[in-house]
Amino acid sequence: MVLRRFAWPFGGQRASFCGSFTGWRECPMGLVGTEFQVVFDLPPGLYQYRFLVDGVWRCDDTKPIVRDEYGLISNEMLVTLVENNTHPVVQREPSSIGRMNLDEGTILTTMPPESPSRNSGMQIAVFRHRVSEILLHNTIYDVVPVSSKIAILDARLPVKQAFNIMHDEGLALVPLWDDGQGTITGMLTASDFVLILRKLQMNIRVLGHEELEMHSVSAWKEAKLQYYGGADVAGMQRRPLVHVFSCTFSRLLSSD
Repeated sequence: MVLRRFAWPFGGQRASFCGSFTGWRECPMGLVGTEFQVVFDLPPGLYQYRFLVDGVWRCDDTKPIVRDEYGLISNEMLVTLVENNTHPVVQREPSSIGRMNLDEGTILTTMPPESPSRNSGMQIAVFRHRVSEILLHNTIYDVVPVSSKIAILDARLPVKQAFNIMHDEGLALVPLWDDGQGTITGMLTASDFVLILRKLQMNIRVLGHEELEMHSVSAWKEAKLQYYGGADVAGMQRRPLVHVFSCTFSRLLSSD
């Protein structure tokens, strides 16, 4: 944990503090000399915070500032373990000492103009931390455009669940993934659904809805292959997706 002191040296009658580490709950600040102060014991991490001065949300434009996706701006701070567990000194311009006016600081309705940064090292560290967070908590799939994403179903899924997914996602066909082979071994299509419905309509007693939830897509594909012959993809070499063939599916397909 690292002790960090936050200060508002730009005047006002009363001031409160809130940050991402407080759940954005307001914490009162005490007046010490000519500035309001509050101290927190923080774990390492990247944090945002704001000041509420006389009922107006403000930020300190002498510290790093960021804008969120909603257009709100906040001060930002990176806490690292290399810092000493002492109260940090708050740097201020000499001209602000002893002055108590609200012309300093920035109201949180506009982004302050960029000025020569005295915190370039801090900004670089913040940028590196953000990049690290993105690399650690996101995958390539997250940045792939939706139009380029492909839905793939596990061949071990129950038939009913697989068709429910296809219906919910609006898919007419979907590739089947065999985890044992580590490859796509076929396609589940709307025609499979139609065939199952036809067989159920012809002899509902052969396979009830409860049993349909117990048998996998791979069992259905194997039964279909043995009954109708031919592979899903011409010329594709296949080996059984399941070692034990479902007699129930066999009876379903062979029933008239």
